[in-house]
Amino acid sequence: MGRSKGTILIIDDDLALQHMLSLGLKEAGYKVVGAGDGQEGLYQLTQCQPSLVLCDVMMPNIDGIELFMLVKENLQDEGIPIIVMTALNRKPWFAELEAEGAVIVQKPFQIDSLIELISSYLN
Repeated sequence: MGRSKGTILIIDDDLALQHMLSLGLKEAGYKVVGAGDGQEGLYQLTQCQPSLVLCDVMMPNIDGIELFMLVKENLQDEGIPIIVMTALNRKPWFAELEAEGAVIVQKPFQIDSLIELISSYLN
């Protein structure tokens, strides 16, 4: 295997989706770190220094919106993109989140499309 294209932190309580994303991203050349909820995600952020964060909206402890707001200042100062994944239909507050710099991806999505989106942010 060649050099890693970067580290992706996946924060999602859906472990099956996390596993599927992890397989696809590893196959595409990324190192992957997972977290099962927002609290664990905050901890992993300090440990792995990711190139990009993939985060679900609806999670226990700290949800994806709260997590985004907590970390966006630090991450965006460092130029680290945050992609927020959601099964929710488009809500009025999506626009506010996008104005803050979040990229919102609707579930279900094609993993290949998500990997292309990630590549476009990291290249």
